[in-house]
Order: sequence, then structure tokens, then C-alpha cells
Amino acid sequence: MIEREGVVISSFLRISNSLTTLQKNLERAKSLRARPLNLKNGEVLVMYLFYDNPDGLSAEQLSRVCMLDRSLISRSLRSLSAKRLITCPRVAEGKRRYGSKLTLTEEGRRVGGIVKQHVREAQAFLREGITDEELEIMYSTLEKLCARFEEYNRLTRAELKSKKESI
Repeated sequence: MIEREGVVISSFLRISNSLTTLQKNLERAKSLRARPLNLKNGEVLVMYLFYDNPDGLSAEQLSRVCMLDRSLISRSLRSLSAKRLITCPRVAEGKRRYGSKLTLTEEGRRVGGIVKQHVREAQAFLREGITDEELEIMYSTLEKLCARFEEYNRLTRAELKSKKESI
């Protein structure tokens, strides 16, 4: 526990505040860079991944790698397709299969290159004064916290279900 402005701050509040602030700043940074490219925040990561995978990616792959719901990925893909930044092969009845590989168009490669450059600049700026060892400890710790929260939530759901069934 630490004290800030005369208030005792628990580790729970510290992690909650830190993650919330980190997420807000990440979204703000994406928004500031995405808007001039006519991209939405959620499309930035998708464009970044497409740029790094020129052979294409399926919606399923994107969903898994981004850890986002398939419906969010589908919305981003529809939007990027409407902006003519990605292309996807069509199958019978003009529908796209969820497992089909999508690729960047020529304009998509141009925009993806700009996204990639913005990401590099942000990473370089954020890494100043942070060693590789510190970064690895942070990533490892965050991954452990994610796994523990998932387990905690699974146990909580099971407990609540058990209580509900006993009523």
C-alpha cells in the first residue's frame, strides 16, 4: 500500500488505474494518428497486421491474434473493404468465407506503411529509458496477471452458477 494525496492506495487500485490510463492513452494515440488516414481506432491494429503479413490473413486469424470478438473484426473488415484498403476473394453467391485470406490493396499497402511508421515512432518514444529486461519483466507480469484474472473469473462464474442452482 502507498499513500497519495492523503489517501491509502491499494495494489488493486494501482493496477486498475494504471491499466485504465494506459488503455486511454493508447486509444488516444491511435485516434490522433488514425483520423488523418480515415481509419477508426479498431482498424489501426488490423492494418498493422495486414502490412506485416503481405500474403494475407483470414478474419479468424485476425480475431485470434488481436484477441477481439469476431463481430468486431468483421465490422473492421467491412469498413476497410469499403475504403478499398483490403480485398477478399469471393465465393459462390458473392459471399466471403470467414476463413478466406484477405490482403491489402495498393492503397492499403500505402496506408499500412504509414501505420507501421507511426507504430515504430511510438514504440521508440515509449521505450526511452526502459531497458529490454524491464520490458520483458513487464510483458511477463502482464501475461501472468491476465492468466490469473481469467482463472479468477472462471472460478467466480462457477461459484455464482453453483449458488444460483442451489436457490
